[in-house]
Amino acid sequence: MPSLIKSPIKPHLGIALLLLVVLVTSACGFRLRGFIELPENLQPLYISSQGGANNLAATLARQLEQSGVVISQELDPSKLRLELKDFNSSQRQVVFGQREEFELSLQITASARDSQGEALFTDEVLQAYRQYSYNSDTDSLLTRDSLRKELLRSMEDDLIRQLTLRIQALQ
Repeated sequence: MPSLIKSPIKPHLGIALLLLVVLVTSACGFRLRGFIELPENLQPLYISSQGGANNLAATLARQLEQSGVVISQELDPSKLRLELKDFNSSQRQVVFGQREEFELSLQITASARDSQGEALFTDEVLQAYRQYSYNSDTDSLLTRDSLRKELLRSMEDDLIRQLTLRIQALQ
């Protein structure tokens, strides 16, 4: 006859295994994707942007702040100054007919200076590309526009990833 009494060891074993996994992943340097570490000598960071780069700059600042990077609202106390400019987006149709194919591209130019105005990198062009297909017989315009917006958001995330990697390389 099976025993109805449950062993108290099994719940504790599960908790112990969970703690072990947490300990091992933290010990190996595991960080959540998108986590940005910037040394104290490059903080606070000031981000300036022109024209269409304003939304991208705001998203970048928000992500950096969530990672613990100090963002300055003024130029004076900053130790690192990031300038974003010449934000361009384009779309071109590469295949015509019943199955249409489009190519999207985003591009931004970035520069960084230290607190003395010394250039750390200048006018680096960062780009992201995507292609998508649209069947004019079966897909609605709403579907096409929704896909395009989703791809643009993904491309902006790519540009932000490229920017954060470039900033981290300054270490």
